[in-house]
Amino acid sequence: MSVSTSEPVRPSKVAQVWKASGKALIAAATLVAALIVAPSPAHAGDWGATVTEKNSDGRAEKFWVGGDGAVWHAWATTPGGPIDSGNYSLGGIVSSGVGVTHNQDGRLEIFGRAAGGDLNHKWQLSGGGWSGWASLGGQLKAYTGVYADYFSTNGGTIRVKVTGIDNLLHYKWQAAPNCCWRSYWE
Repeated sequence: MSVSTSEPVRPSKVAQVWKASGKALIAAATLVAALIVAPSPAHAGDWGATVTEKNSDGRAEKFWVGGDGAVWHAWATTPGGPIDSGNYSLGGIVSSGVGVTHNQDGRLEIFGRAAGGDLNHKWQLSGGGWSGWASLGGQLKAYTGVYADYFSTNGGTIRVKVTGIDNLLHYKWQAAPNCCWRSYWE
């Protein structure tokens, strides 16, 4: 007896397959486990994958990758208030979810895997607005997260954690607070 691929695998069907062939049961169980355990990753088409950080004045700001691959954001117009600004594009073409954190001086900085596989970032400018997108290099695995942290215990610098194409975790650190980035990856 075989399991039809056009119908869902039910426990009763699995029991019937077990009677027919232990190998088929293992294959069906593996398929079911893969469908249950492996969630779809956040990527350019997932509007629901948002990250939120507070601006220096306490207003929340959220970021996400839109269906167009660009990074979008919206913010609270008052500290502690709801996010009510409307949605605005920050451009770029990001092929995975975004990470966000703040610099020592409170300016936000966002990170994402660019279409070419490298890590790109964009930061708030002191006088308002945003910088252009800039590459930090590296080769990131597709459809993996980009995690950004602010470390007050490390002199007030930012660390970004990513998964490389070698499936290992890699870290990129700011060379100094509110400043530039180390040229190498750890």
